[in-house]
This record gives sequence, structure tokens and C-alpha cells, in this order.
Amino acid sequence: MPLKFNNIKYEKILITLAVLAAMSSCFRDPKPRNTLSREKFIEVLADIHIAEAVTQDRYRFGLDSLQSKDAYLSVLKKHKIEEQEMVNTTLYYSRHPREFDKIYTEVISRMERMSEEISGKETDNDVDKKGK
Repeated sequence: MPLKFNNIKYEKILITLAVLAAMSSCFRDPKPRNTLSREKFIEVLADIHIAEAVTQDRYRFGLDSLQSKDAYLSVLKKHKIEEQEMVNTTLYYSRHPREFDKIYTEVISRMERMSEEISGKETDNDVDKKGK
């Protein structure tokens, strides 16, 4: 008989855990008020990565040493956002890694499109120069 008691006890524990897990997945982690919209966050992240690349290139080629922090702050100023908004948004999405991954997929796509546009313009300029 003790075996049945243990099985029933474990079944109750498993059912309780399953219900708790289901209930916890129903509760959403609300996005804090002082955060950026998804689209704005994508724009800002793309610009931050571009600014960081420029900073690294300037340093590598011995040009003036634009600091990463200055580049970061200039991007925030360009988008008229506060540093705390960026921090809050980054913290929010770091608790939602699947969504953060989707955002970075968008950032990469945006940067690839920018690169293609720049490459296309360079090719057009080369053709124009040869045609003259």
C-alpha cells in the first residue's frame, strides 16, 4: 500500500508543478515605460554598430581617437533618446532572448541592406567615371 500512496503523492506534485509552470507562462513580463519601441531599438542598435566600426577604423588607421563612449552618446543624441532608455530596453530584451535574437536578425538585415546600397552607389560611380 505505501507504494500507491507514494505514486499518488508524486502525481499530485507533478500536477501542481505542471499547473504552476502553465500559469507562470501566462504571466507576461510587461515592458517598462521608459523603453524604446522595437523599431526604434533596431534603428539605434544598427547606428551603434556602425559608429563602433567607424571608431575602430579611425583608431586602426591612426586618425583621431574617437572614443567608443563618445560615438555611443552621439548615436543616442541623434535619435533623441536618453541613455537610461537604452539601458532599460537592453535589460528588458536580455530577459527575452528569443525576441532579442529576432531584433538582432533585423539589425543585421538592415546593415546588409545599407552595405548593398553603398556598394551599388560605388559601382554606379565607377561606371560613370569610365563612361566619361
